[in-house]
Amino acid sequence: MRQLTRRHQWVLIVLLGLLTAVGPLSIDMYLPGLPQLRAAFGVGQAATQHSLSSFFLGLAAGQLILGPLSDRFGRRVVVVCGLLVYLVGSLLCMISAGIGTLIAARLVQGLGAAAGPVVSRAVVRDRFEGDQAARVMSFVIMVMGAAPLVAPSIGGIVVDLAGWRTIFAILTGYAALALVMVGWILEETNPLERRRGIHVWSRFLAYVTVLRRPYAVAQLLTGALAFGGLFAYIAGAPFVFMEHFGIAADHFGFFFAANVSGMLVTTFLNGRLVTRYGTDRLLRVGVTVSAAAGIALAAAAVGGSPGLVTVTLLLFAMVSMIGLIAGNTMANLLDLFPDNAGAASALFGVFQFGLGSTTSAAIGAISSDAILAMGVVLAVTGSAAFLIQGVCARLAPRHGSTEHA
Repeated sequence: MRQLTRRHQWVLIVLLGLLTAVGPLSIDMYLPGLPQLRAAFGVGQAATQHSLSSFFLGLAAGQLILGPLSDRFGRRVVVVCGLLVYLVGSLLCMISAGIGTLIAARLVQGLGAAAGPVVSRAVVRDRFEGDQAARVMSFVIMVMGAAPLVAPSIGGIVVDLAGWRTIFAILTGYAALALVMVGWILEETNPLERRRGIHVWSRFLAYVTVLRRPYAVAQLLTGALAFGGLFAYIAGAPFVFMEHFGIAADHFGFFFAANVSGMLVTTFLNGRLVTRYGTDRLLRVGVTVSAAAGIALAAAAVGGSPGLVTVTLLLFAMVSMIGLIAGNTMANLLDLFPDNAGAASALFGVFQFGLGSTTSAAIGAISSDAILAMGVVLAVTGSAAFLIQGVCARLAPRHGSTEHA
C-alpha cells in the first residue's frame, strides 16, 4: 500500500467524512419535516419517531453484516454495494404512501447507509495507528459534523418550499455522487494477502474475539452511551424547539446547528490535542461534562419549565462533548484489532445505533414533556458513560497488546 502524501491524506479524510455523513444527513435533513409528515399521514409523535428508530436499527444491523464482509472481501466493494442499497431505500422513502411503508423504507435506507461509517472507520485503522488514528478519526468526524451543522437549515428550507418528500430526492442524488467519488478516489486499503484463504465465517467469529476483551467492551459502551445521548437529542430537538418553544421550521436549523457547532470545535481540538494528552485523559473530560449537563437538564425539567437559553446551553454542553468521546473511543477500540478492524468497527456501530434506536424511541415514550424526556435520557446515558470510563482507567494497563482472530 503506497504512502499517502499530506494532500492525499486530506483528500481521503474528506471522502471518509462524506461517507460517514450519509447517516447524519439522512437524519438531520429529515428532522424539520417531522411535524409536516405527521400531519400528512395523520399519525402521532411516537409513530413519526419510529421512522427515526427504524433508520437507526438499519444502521446497526447493516454494520453488523457489512463490517466482517469488508474484512473478507475488501472495503471498496462493500461501500459500493451499501451505497446502492441506500439509493434504492431513499427512492422508496420518497414514494411512500403511508407511515408503515416509510418506516420500512427507512430501515432499508439505514441498512445501506451503514456501509459509510463502518468502512470509513476500518479504512482509518488500515492506514493509521494509535494516537495518530485518533487524530485522523477526529478530522473525519469533523468533516462529518458539517452535515448536522447545515442539514437542518437546508431541510427546513426544502420542507417549506417543496415538502418533505423532496428531502429524499436530494439524498438519492447524494448517494449517486458518493458512488462516483468512491470509484474515483478510494483505493482498496485491505490488501488481498490479508484476506486470501480466510473463510468469511471466521470474520463473523471475530465478534467473539472483540467481546472477550473487557477494555474493548468498555470502549464500546462508553462510545455508545455518548451517541445514545446524541440521538436522543436528535429525536427530541424538533419537538423541544419547534413545538415547545415555537421556533419556526426554517429557523430550527440555526438552533440545532448552534449545538452541533460545539461538537465540531471540540472534535477539532481533540485532533490537535490527542497526541499531547492521550485519548484516555480527553475521554475523562468528555464524559464528566456530558454527565453533568444531562443531570442538570433533568433537574431543571423536574423543577419547573426551563427557558430557551437554559435548555440550549445545557444541550450545547452535552453535544459538544461528543467531539472528545467519539474519535477517542473508536481509536482505542480499533487499535486493539488490526486484522479485524471491520468487525470491531461494526460492533461500535451496532452498539452506537442500537442504543440510538432505543433512546430516540424512549423520548416519545417517557413523557409528553419533550424537555423532561430528553433530560432523563441524557442524565442516564451521561452518568453511565462516566461510570464506565472510571472502570476503563483500571482496565487500561491490561490492554497493551493487539489481538488477532
